[in-house]
Amino acid sequence: MKLIFIHFSPLKSFAKFAAAFMTKIIICTLCFVTLFSCYSDDKDESAATGPEITLNKKFGALKEGKKYELNNFDSRVKVEILKIDGGIHCKTKKKGTFLGKKSFDFYWVKNESKKYLMERLKWLQNTLKAQKLIGFTSQFYQIGFNDTLVNVYWQEGIGKQVVESSKNREGILFTVEGSEVTIEFAPKRTSVEKRIQLKELIGNYLKGDVSTQCFFDWDKSIKIFSTIQAIGLRGENDIKMCYYFNPVSSLVEPIPFYAPNKKVDDLRIKLSGDKSFNYSLSFNKSQVLKADHIIKNGVYSISGKLKVFEAQKYITDTMSCYTTENFDKYFELEEGVYKLKQNKVEINKNVVSPKGIKIELKDGQEINFTNGGFILSFSPIKVIGVKFYSSDSTGRGLHVINARGESLIANSSFDGLKNLAFDSWKLPSAVTFYESPIKITNTQFLNNQSEDGLNLFRCDSFVVEGCTFKNTFSDAFDADFSDGVLSKCDFLNLGNDGIDFSGSALKIIGCSFKNVADKALSAGEGSTMKVDSVNIEGASLAITAKDNSSIDITNSIISNSEVVFCAFQKKKEFGPSNIIGNNIVLKNTKKEFLIEKKSSLTLDGKAVEKYEESVRDILYGNEYGKATVK
Repeated sequence: MKLIFIHFSPLKSFAKFAAAFMTKIIICTLCFVTLFSCYSDDKDESAATGPEITLNKKFGALKEGKKYELNNFDSRVKVEILKIDGGIHCKTKKKGTFLGKKSFDFYWVKNESKKYLMERLKWLQNTLKAQKLIGFTSQFYQIGFNDTLVNVYWQEGIGKQVVESSKNREGILFTVEGSEVTIEFAPKRTSVEKRIQLKELIGNYLKGDVSTQCFFDWDKSIKIFSTIQAIGLRGENDIKMCYYFNPVSSLVEPIPFYAPNKKVDDLRIKLSGDKSFNYSLSFNKSQVLKADHIIKNGVYSISGKLKVFEAQKYITDTMSCYTTENFDKYFELEEGVYKLKQNKVEINKNVVSPKGIKIELKDGQEINFTNGGFILSFSPIKVIGVKFYSSDSTGRGLHVINARGESLIANSSFDGLKNLAFDSWKLPSAVTFYESPIKITNTQFLNNQSEDGLNLFRCDSFVVEGCTFKNTFSDAFDADFSDGVLSKCDFLNLGNDGIDFSGSALKIIGCSFKNVADKALSAGEGSTMKVDSVNIEGASLAITAKDNSSIDITNSIISNSEVVFCAFQKKKEFGPSNIIGNNIVLKNTKKEFLIEKKSSLTLDGKAVEKYEESVRDILYGNEYGKATVK
């Protein structure tokens, strides 16, 4: 460092020096303030505070297949890298996560035009999520290598977290280059046959043997491409599509992401060339206002505006992608509503209803499902006072998928049913509602031989009141990414969990649980439960919060249970959980709590400070609880 010595004489010289020195201080301060007021919220300020991420290697010395250490303020992990066009792909080792993800990409931000494209893509992803669609998580960072600093666009890798973080059930994710299909991710239990069937379906769509409405989720695809068009990214070559095969709807949903220099995608070309699809694209003022609201509240920012455009022609899809021959055998149209032809029927086939109709089942009717028969409805259904059962124990139940209107079930029963299994389509429950508003009152779910007795998936504002769940093989009531109220229900003799919620918000009031083999109340994957006035008798684990979930329970009685309170982190990509209890009466319990470090339990305002190292290792049948049976 070069040192400069300043010589001056007497007071006059000192005064001149002091004035000049103070002027420089003021100028430097103004420059400092001005400089930092110009930074956006995209983390460019890292240049002044140091890189947010470091990688222990020289930039030019990175080698494919080698392991390197990545660090940021929260974590340090080993990653294996793979060189990709415009950047590197990283995969964590030993089940670790970095920025909450197991795999991710760093793309070099080479110039302003590239950064502007990436900013718009980030904007697109967040706008999709605001519409409850699937979007990749992305962000701008600066990486400090051993020899240089590099600005990067970070994007999560293709995997189940992309789907689950957007509140969807894990399913196959694939990409297409030309007509070649690559399965990027598949759930662990996905069979080779399932993969082959999907590729055959894709081939049939490309050949024109399957319509767009029966291959893609029509409504969601319209929203996705309308948003892409509104942001001005429709023709960008570096933005490609990953595709999600939704295991619940059995339809494909496109997901845009950054992937430079990939080949042309035949699947996207065919969809974009569908005239009915293009005529249906729109992005109206209400969508723009919603996106603008998010921008103004600081979730993300970008220069430019969303484009408002209306559909040239909207196609209302009332067709069915499955034969309705069996539906017509059992149902007939009366005054605009489809009803059973007879009060007592035996359904021994797959009965699939078309979209856009009304279905009503009335008091005193009975449906006996035999030979694997079931009802699968794409329309809302009204059921009052109906008995559903299976005399040969093969019935596959009732399932309502993507119905636009609210369904109602009251004063009915579902007895001795199995989960849906239809061709390659499998659902875990005897009764399912997916993206379909539902109210269920005074209904019994009995003796069901399925993973879930009742499953609600992406159902907002549901109500389940005065119902009984009894003698279920596994979980009684499972809800994923659904919000609602459960009140005055009874849960008896359950093979696994009473209530198992993931990514959901639930109020539970005045319910009772007796003889539960595993967890009476289970909240996971960012769920919140507010529980009041419940009675739990004979559960292995009474109250369980895991993976960023919270439970607030008051005025309740818990007796004859192995463990009362349990809070921990099960999955690496999530975090600790917390339970707050007030006015809880305990009777004859073996262990009051199992609380993992970083999770918390507060009882009557007092924090419990005794922790376990790893709660998961002593649950799931190891010491407490029960191994999940599927």
